[in-house]
Order: sequence, then structure tokens, then C-alpha cells
Amino acid sequence: MKCTIHTSTASMLDEAIKEIFDSFRSEGDRSSDFVMIALSYRYPVEEVHASIRRYADGCDYLAFHSTDSFHGDQIINDGVTALFITFERGGWIECFVGKDVSSENDALLENTAAYLEKRDDAAHLIVAGLCNNEMAFFVDRLSRKNIPADRVLGGLSSGFPIGEETNTYQFYHDEVIRDGFVIVTFHQVRMVSSVAMGFAPVGTQYTITRAEGYRLYEVDGGDPFGNTIRKLMEHIGDFQAKYLWYTPLVILENSSGQELLTLRTFRKMTTKWVEFYGPVREGQLIKLSYGEVEDLLEADRKSAKKLRNELPDPELLFNFSCTARQYVLEESQEAENAAYLEEMQAPLFGFFTFGEIGHDPQKRSLQFYNETSLLIGMREI
Repeated sequence: MKCTIHTSTASMLDEAIKEIFDSFRSEGDRSSDFVMIALSYRYPVEEVHASIRRYADGCDYLAFHSTDSFHGDQIINDGVTALFITFERGGWIECFVGKDVSSENDALLENTAAYLEKRDDAAHLIVAGLCNNEMAFFVDRLSRKNIPADRVLGGLSSGFPIGEETNTYQFYHDEVIRDGFVIVTFHQVRMVSSVAMGFAPVGTQYTITRAEGYRLYEVDGGDPFGNTIRKLMEHIGDFQAKYLWYTPLVILENSSGQELLTLRTFRKMTTKWVEFYGPVREGQLIKLSYGEVEDLLEADRKSAKKLRNELPDPELLFNFSCTARQYVLEESQEAENAAYLEEMQAPLFGFFTFGEIGHDPQKRSLQFYNETSLLIGMREI
């Protein structure tokens, strides 16, 4: 599997796409089996397909929004990054498109599960939108089906509000997928993965006694949780949720207080509730957590070593890294991918996500993560 990555930060989308395909062809390549294109949410939606078709010369592609994307250890902001994949030993790609994600769309759930179950020996990457906060619930329901949980990985496209809408769309086969996802299925490809956290639980352990969706109202039957968090922040003087990205909520696997199941990133706060970038449920055990930059980078290094032990010679690396995690890394954002590339020499592609989709440590079920880095290695069989 030959993989190359090309980028452009041109302000006009048509110019950026032309620059990328010209760069690809300047290396002597005329076509590719598949192209994955991460593009800024600032580019006009209506121009995406027309610009890509103009220069792709028939290449199949998936494009999607991201605030920032990865080209090796470089972070591309407000631009376009494209991964060109060409198979050399019989590998191939097919895609499944899911639209209108909601708790009522049982047909989509069944069709997705059937697609994955039928292809349980393949490697599946999901790129999804925010879907009105429905995607995490869809992942949970999908996990209860008979699917290959250790072979389904991905992340949510990222973007910030433009007017009334937050652009986290996917673009495939002339369609703009606003509330859905695309599964990119790699056949005859080995895939391994590792999840890096780096945050340690601290302080008081709570039991959620009232929650709905992404909002946590009450713990231990006491005061509103939003009021508790505001008391913790009263000396800061500015109740911005992003300040709490340094101390994400930890959902614990058991009562020991140390076994982390997943993280939740703070999104909004009132005196009555706290909203996260992922769901919380009544009965869950939680703590706040804390991690410094070096803690996160050390988790990245361990993740890379783990992946290298399973797949010593990958031909392609993906990093689905949470937008909030990148915020916490501050000036060391590029150090995360640099740590991965110190362990493995392969093209690295990825983007800032609004949530990561991976499996639990036992590889039995899917998890919806926040503030993690999901590292994926691939090699054509």
C-alpha cells in the first residue's frame, strides 16, 4: 500500500484542491485508488464536490470537515490535507453511507450492523458528523450488535459555528452528508490501534443520580452539579468551559476509583447542569481528572510502543485526536505526532475530532471517547 499526503492552505478551495492534485501528480502518479480529504469548515460547502471533481480525474474520494488536520508532525490549520492511497497487493476500499442518524432510525442501525457483520475480516474507519448529539448514542446501540468491535474505529468531524450551523459534514459521491457518517472499509489490510489518555483521576468520587443525554444534573442526590463546578471555578472569574478541558470528567469502570473507562469534555455550564461532548448516564461513577502536557505525551509514547509491538512496519498511520486534547497540549501540539513518528516511520494522516470512536480495552465493545488520541496503524496484507 503506497500512501502519500499533500497539503495546501490556499484561501480559495478551488486553488487548494488544484495545488494538492498537482503536487500528487508531480511525483509521477496519475491516479490513486482512494483519496481522503480533510478540509477546513470555512470553505463554501457548495464548492466542495465541484472543486474536487475538476482535478481528481475520476479518483474515488471522501472529503470531510476538520478545524485542523495532520500531515506527519505538521498541523494544517484552515486548509486542506489529502491522503492518497494506492494498493499494491490486491487491497481495495468500499464505503457505506449512513444518513439521518437518530434514536428513531432503526433501519439505519440494522443496515449498518449488517454491513459490518458481513465484512468482519475487514478494517473499518468511521468519519461522522455531530448529528445533533446523536452519534454517540448510535455508536452505543451499534456496539450491542454482532459486529467486529475491534475493527471499527474513527472520529467525528470538527468545525465551529458559521451562522446558525456547525459544519461537520462529509462529502461522498456528490452528496453532502449533514447528519450522518461514512464508513471507509479497507479489504486485505491489517489494522491495529491504541488509545492514549494521560489524565489521572483526582479528588472526590461521585455517583451520577440525575442525567439526560449529554447533560449531568445531579450527583449523590445532592446539589446540582453545575453549581458544584461553578464553586470550583469561582476564583477564576470567567466561567468558560474550555478552562475545564485541563480537567475532564472521568467515567470509571469500577469503584476502585482508578480504572478509567472513558473521558468527557466539558462543553457548557449553568448553575443547574453541565453539558459534555459525550453522553453521561445515571449510576455511572465519576471523578474529575488532571493531566499536564508531559503526562499526555507520555501516554502518546506508550500508545506508539504498544502499536509498534503489534504492527512493527505499518504503511499508514492515522491519528484521530480530540480538539480539546490539542488545546491542552498548547505549544506542544506537534509533539504528539512527533512521538508517534519516532516509533514508526510511515505517512501519518488525521485531524482534530469532536469525539473518537474506538473499542474498550478488552476489545468487546465500542466506546465513544473524548480528549483521547486514537492511533491506528495499517498495512496491506
